[in-house]
Amino acid sequence: MEDQPQNQSRATRGGVYVLTITGLLILLKLGQQAEAWVDFALLGIGGIGLLWGAIRLARFVREHGDEIGEARFDTRNKD
Repeated sequence: MEDQPQNQSRATRGGVYVLTITGLLILLKLGQQAEAWVDFALLGIGGIGLLWGAIRLARFVREHGDEIGEARFDTRNKD
């Protein structure tokens, strides 16, 4: 049976894939209406930004995947 950290890592990586694919689909939809070279240049810059962000997000998830989704607050009254 698989251990818990492996399942958590797989689940958080899935989120990166979903966000990246959704961003690419949005760029493709916007690209259908592009006409001038400026439109294509902006789409290219957006695509490069999307891939850069996806790589950074994947690295963050790989390094901090066990911390994602966990928030603990001290609710005790310190006065």
